[in-house]
Amino acid sequence: MEEPVVDPAAMTPHERRQEIAAILARGVLRLRQAAQASPGSRSSRTSENLSEQRQNGLDEGAETSPHVLAR
Repeated sequence: MEEPVVDPAAMTPHERRQEIAAILARGVLRLRQAAQASPGSRSSRTSENLSEQRQNGLDEGAETSPHVLAR
């Protein structure tokens, strides 16, 4: 069951911090659950698998540009 949406402008700073912490905590839990459910869990990953995953993930660094070149 979802909680009712509260306007952040009506929240106190403490309530906003609590809401942000709850959102981040749910994200961490989802990430952990996804890692446990995936067939290539961290314990069975090889360095080759890690390099392949980095090529397709967000861990790319400054080598790429988010801008698209117009032709």
